Amino acid sequence: MAPREKVEIAFVADNPGDWMFHCHILEHMAGGMMGVIRVADA
Repeated sequence: MAPREKVEIAFVADNPGDWMFHCHILEHMAGGMMGVIRVADA
């Protein structure tokens, strides 16, 4: 992905809690390339 590029994803969120997504290079993660999706109980 290019900087500021947007993509749409689809997944099954059937496990409540915080789901982390990030780059697997630790230096990138430290630089902010990480986020959290919070899945609430239905």
